[in-house]
Amino acid sequence: MKFRIETPGHRASPSLKAFVTQKLSSLDRYYKDIQEIEVTLLNEVKGSKEVVNCTLNIRIPGKDEYIKTRSGIFEDAVLKAAEAAKRRLRIRKTQLQLAKKSKSPNRKVSAKSASKKA
Repeated sequence: MKFRIETPGHRASPSLKAFVTQKLSSLDRYYKDIQEIEVTLLNEVKGSKEVVNCTLNIRIPGKDEYIKTRSGIFEDAVLKAAEAAKRRLRIRKTQLQLAKKSKSPNRKVSAKSASKKA
């Protein structure tokens, strides 16, 4: 799994990059086929408040997952995005498992048919 961290308008510190990589690398437990995660951290000024937008684009075979969160500080925005990504990936995994089950019916082998084959 590769990470691409973008911070338009400012430079990200190495500690922030390490934090993002550490928190998002755990997403591999929830979905194995993740190829790349693009993280965009954008600092936006709205009125007198500064808001951090964290956007995750998780590249997975099929349809990519896109998650956007907002907070007052970088770390909190990344944590919120990681939690939302965990929920989305769990949902996606269960949907795929249910689709596989419905394609091939779960057949039980009876003792009579097993003895005929042998």
